[in-house]
Amino acid sequence: MKTRVITGIFGGAGFLLVVYQGGIWYTALVFFLATLAYYELICMNRIRLVDWHGLTGLVFLWVLLFPNVVWDEKMLRGDVVFLFVLAFLFITVASKNRVEYHQVAYLLFSAFYLGIGFHFMNETRITNGLMVTLAILFSTWATDTGAYFVGKARGKTKLWPSISPNKTVEGALGGVILAILTMVIFSLVTDSLTLPRAVLIAFIISISGQIGDLMESAIKRTLNVKDSGTILPGHGGVLDRFDSLIIVFPVLHLLHLL
Repeated sequence: MKTRVITGIFGGAGFLLVVYQGGIWYTALVFFLATLAYYELICMNRIRLVDWHGLTGLVFLWVLLFPNVVWDEKMLRGDVVFLFVLAFLFITVASKNRVEYHQVAYLLFSAFYLGIGFHFMNETRITNGLMVTLAILFSTWATDTGAYFVGKARGKTKLWPSISPNKTVEGALGGVILAILTMVIFSLVTDSLTLPRAVLIAFIISISGQIGDLMESAIKRTLNVKDSGTILPGHGGVLDRFDSLIIVFPVLHLLHLL
């Protein structure tokens, strides 16, 4: 626990400093974190980054990460995505099936999963500003904190034992409540959100964040690994720390709540 707290304090402080700086610094950090998460995700499935299909997936990830301002009317992201789908399929042919379909499908999904999530994490800071980004971050972290401590103290009913045996319904509700309280405080401080809207956004953040956590747990359970990596002592890997956020940000944009 001590190692976990120390890593959380210093890692969180460094991350928030870059969030505050914004601009190219934050975009560079997002690219770096997404790249580490991609590396962790493919390593879990025993795919090497230095292989052609691993590198192709990395380039595809970077394409998805570029902010919207980079794309103009003549550059259609959908067309580029289709080209990468064809490239992945060609790899299976060129390798004479040494690289199999299920491997390139895994890489394609991994790039989408991380690329879309981290893209909107960056896009929110660019288009919605510092305070909105901070409100989302702290509400997501509040969900994790509330779920952990309420689950430890009051948790009895298992939420989804086949995916994550330690999570409880009581903990999930505690996470929702603490997220709502956090967002309400931000709405009062910034005066940019009405109270009902703040509650709605916090509810969506908490639910989607917890689903994101379960999604990553399902991937790890399928691949029989405990943590996505070891880069963050006491916390696991980058993907373990950002699994909720890379679902929260796209969901808020999808629902037009930002």
